Amino acid sequence: MNTPNKTQVKAPADICDISEHQRIQDELQLSKYQLQKKNWAVLAYAHAAISLSRASDEGQLISGVCAAIVKEAPYVIAWVGIAQDDEKKTVKVAGMEGSARAYAEGITVSWSENEPTGKGPVGQCIRTGISVVILDSEEDPRFLPWRERARAYGIRCIVAAPIQKDGKTIGALAVYSTVANAFSDDDIHLFENLANEIGYGLRSIEHRKELIEEVKERQAAQAHLTLALEATIAAMSKTMEWRDPYTAGHQKRVADIAVLIGEKMGLSQDRLQGLHMAGMVHDIGKVAIPAEILTKPTALTDLERKMVQGHVESGYQILKDVPFKWPIADMVRQHHERIDGSGYPLGLKGDQILLESKILAVADTIEAMASHRPYRAARSIEATFEEIKRLSGTCLDGEVVQVALNIFSDEAMIQKMLVRH
Repeated sequence: MNTPNKTQVKAPADICDISEHQRIQDELQLSKYQLQKKNWAVLAYAHAAISLSRASDEGQLISGVCAAIVKEAPYVIAWVGIAQDDEKKTVKVAGMEGSARAYAEGITVSWSENEPTGKGPVGQCIRTGISVVILDSEEDPRFLPWRERARAYGIRCIVAAPIQKDGKTIGALAVYSTVANAFSDDDIHLFENLANEIGYGLRSIEHRKELIEEVKERQAAQAHLTLALEATIAAMSKTMEWRDPYTAGHQKRVADIAVLIGEKMGLSQDRLQGLHMAGMVHDIGKVAIPAEILTKPTALTDLERKMVQGHVESGYQILKDVPFKWPIADMVRQHHERIDGSGYPLGLKGDQILLESKILAVADTIEAMASHRPYRAARSIEATFEEIKRLSGTCLDGEVVQVALNIFSDEAMIQKMLVRH
């Protein structure tokens, strides 16, 4: 009697064990591959999101996003196509990155349903506003116009996600993979989110450009207005000189001296511009004073002196309704106020007086004392500076006086600003 072969008896069980083991290995391999695909998509999205946050213009945004996507295998091309409103409804390549980018260079794509090149993923996506996936370029008839070209670069799978602006599809984000069936529903959703971010980024950049243009236009309008005001100020100053030839150039010299002081005191360019304008018209109120008083060769009576002092209030009334962006009317009104409250017309003191008015007071005093008047000869430069030293801290602001003295310690500056040639 033959003895049964023990190995042969156990063979069916061994085969079952091997089959089960292989099934488990296949499932693990598939699970690993699916996890790897998710990692590719998530990492690509993360890199692209960083690029979006750093972009400053359309080209940088699109290029940065596409470059971030193709950092992850197996994405060999990422590009953004923008729909054109021409006759053939072509799609313009707005940005492209990837190791196989030569595939897309010069490629013809349309979003017209009547063109063969409009039946692909990008054209269909733009036309419908819905994401389109080519799971395998070797089998999907929609990819026929580009199949031979794709083989040369190993392209097998494509996803196109719509880019929208103001509720309208304006283009598509296209990502190409060398692996068939590379995009799961979750992956597609990630790229759709990324396409939405591109649309938002493009809108933001466009809005930023519009704001910059608007600011430029406003600045240009403001500059034009400023020039117009400066021309008006110069005309007003010239009018004063015609009425009072003895003080010809006085307002301009005061304005120039005031700006020199203001610069040394650290005033901004904007405040210096306002200070200069105020200096150019600080005596505009003298238009209300009879010319015979302005040119009187002898000392003024008390009544005449009060009339002259009224020029600051008259100047304020003339200027208060002019739409300056600086408080020029108040600067003019306060330039005869004094630190100790002995000035006019309001008897302001200390910090109640605008800094610009304090500067104008010093500049006006220096220029007036160093210049000839009908009722007196010009004082010497030495006597002028001694007098403002004496007035420092009581009538005139001490800090402003010191800055002025430092400026005019330079003989060249004295010759330029105070000596009549």
